[in-house]
Amino acid sequence: MLGRLFKTLRRRPEIPGGQVALRDAAAAHFLAGRYAEARPLCESLYQKEPGNADVLFRLGVIYANEGRLEAAAGMLARAAHHRCDAVEVINAQANVAWLQAAWPQAEHFFRAALELAPGNATVLANYGLCLHDAGRLPEAKNMLERALLADPRHVDALVNMALVQCDLGDASAASACLQRALAIAPDCAEAHALNAQLLLRQEQYARGWQEYEWRLRCHDTHFRQDRRLPRWDGAPAPALTLKIYAEQGLGDQIMFASCLSEAAARVASCDVECEPRLLDLFARSFPALRFHPQQPALDRPWAAVSPASAAHIHLGSLPGLFRNDRAQFPPAAGYLQADASRVAHWAAVLAALGPGLKVGIAWRGGVPRTRQSFRSVALELWLPLLQLPGVRFVSLQHGGGNDEIAALATPAGVRISHWQAAIDDCNESAALIGALDLVICVCGSVVHLAGALGKDVLVLVPACPEWRYLGCGDRMPWYPSVRMVRQARLGDWSDVMQKLLSQLSARIAGATN
Repeated sequence: MLGRLFKTLRRRPEIPGGQVALRDAAAAHFLAGRYAEARPLCESLYQKEPGNADVLFRLGVIYANEGRLEAAAGMLARAAHHRCDAVEVINAQANVAWLQAAWPQAEHFFRAALELAPGNATVLANYGLCLHDAGRLPEAKNMLERALLADPRHVDALVNMALVQCDLGDASAASACLQRALAIAPDCAEAHALNAQLLLRQEQYARGWQEYEWRLRCHDTHFRQDRRLPRWDGAPAPALTLKIYAEQGLGDQIMFASCLSEAAARVASCDVECEPRLLDLFARSFPALRFHPQQPALDRPWAAVSPASAAHIHLGSLPGLFRNDRAQFPPAAGYLQADASRVAHWAAVLAALGPGLKVGIAWRGGVPRTRQSFRSVALELWLPLLQLPGVRFVSLQHGGGNDEIAALATPAGVRISHWQAAIDDCNESAALIGALDLVICVCGSVVHLAGALGKDVLVLVPACPEWRYLGCGDRMPWYPSVRMVRQARLGDWSDVMQKLLSQLSARIAGATN
């Protein structure tokens, strides 16, 4: 909730009269959250008043919202130099360090802010969310309780507490916090978006997707709105050109792509924006659609058509049209198509490893600020599986993994094949997965890619699952070939590994009989 994390300074320096209009316009845009409009004005003021702490603070906030975290940290450090006792500036420094996943530095700043203002509910609420992202749920809950004691009507603290309660497994407490937040601020997009996740975890799809539309208004997301075209409502339109805009990460785009064929069947033609790494795979899998690479800036020349003959929709809004109950999910396994010639190539490579099941694994999911601590399982915990005879293991781990593999190779005698070129290229990853017998992985993009290819998957699901993995059960509605193995107690993967060991042993026995 980045846009809600920063507050303006209460004191403003005097600015020469000729700059009053510029100052007021910059302040108006900034306070309204119109950072794109505020940035050039603030940068102009900065050239005239490089020591203006207000301007330095605002530029730090704006750059942070644009993802320019190093530039943001620099501006905020200069603002703090001029206003070393400004809680808002120190709080902003803490938030930038948190966004960089620099946990010790973030804590240093949060504590410094609390020394100046021990009962500041905003700082306490932000600190609580930082502790949540660092995987320290009990501490996060305590910090948020302090925030709500200081201000029972602090909306961000209520929403952050709902997130923590959800991950602690108390959905009813989470829902109660959200209802309190919405009673205070009915248009709080973050509260609605988190409520959507609670509903979707419970498979209340019709209500959940309605709430999910609020994600487009959240402050910490960068949905690139395009108001040139009307929004498509899903109605059949034989003469319409539909423009589908990309959003979220690689795995989400793969998951939502299950709706593309249904959308395309209702219109004359369909243009789809997607993550560049998915272009070839999607084009092969949906030959009737046109695909375009997602760009960092709002630059969609392919979407510049007459509003009278075209409409748009975001990719994540398609399930609200086509997935309103369990029966509407794909009944058959697989809607993506790997390159058949490359699948044959990898089948030959895998065969050369020797006899036995060929099993792909991925043990680390997400990044530090996307629940990595909950979603990852240290490779050494996989040893009972990795030492099973009759299996050849293949790494599907994104973001490296060679060091972890090497650390186990000598002392444990474990061999895991790793082809970095195949990991870096979605087409090759799809082909390699297509040649495997089984995939075992944590929650991450590998689940979505393998599941969308129709490959058998066993996924390790933490006790605090994301909404995509539901709150219970072993079937993932998006992918019929995926089976979920759930953690009983947060932080303890021993029961999951025991179940996987049993299931993999049974597969080995079946393959040798």
